[in-house]
Amino acid sequence: MAALSQAPLSPAKLVYGDPVAEYLDPYFSQNWQLFAPTPVSDNRGILARATCADGSVTQYYDVSTRAVEKAQDSRFFPSREVRIVSAHLQNITNSEEIVRRIRQRQTNDKKPMLPPLPYERATEAEAVKGLSRYAYDQMPTVCNGKAAKVQVRMYVDQLPPWSKRHDPSAEGKVLVKDFAWQKARDLR
Repeated sequence: MAALSQAPLSPAKLVYGDPVAEYLDPYFSQNWQLFAPTPVSDNRGILARATCADGSVTQYYDVSTRAVEKAQDSRFFPSREVRIVSAHLQNITNSEEIVRRIRQRQTNDKKPMLPPLPYERATEAEAVKGLSRYAYDQMPTVCNGKAAKVQVRMYVDQLPPWSKRHDPSAEGKVLVKDFAWQKARDLR
């Protein structure tokens, strides 16, 4: 089982891969994230706002910074709450390596961009719902506790490149993406 799970992609792995993974998980699963293949090069988080029952829209609230501070305040037993946000943000921003390469090549060749694939749309929808649910829970007093809808805004603050670390005028970019409104009753 272990040998088949580590074998290169083949017809046998396509047929038997899922049953093998189910058998080996959770005790013998492989996770290569230990070695940080993509080190942190940006700050990510979410802001959220709500629509009240009367139709008014609140300001944006920073709902992810508190979880980061909570994790950093306790070095020996850190809170894992921040992983709720970071896992969903990774699902939104990461794509398969082959698809990413194709899109990069299309950008370089100025060809029309490959639209999101069905599994990418489904993964993003699930992640947005999870982020919206988290944001809704972090804003219990908004609209006197009667929010009708919640909207999440993702931000990615890209840090300046390492090569410009000694340049005080170097600036990164801030990317922002607003997601669709989610009904509060669907988030409970």
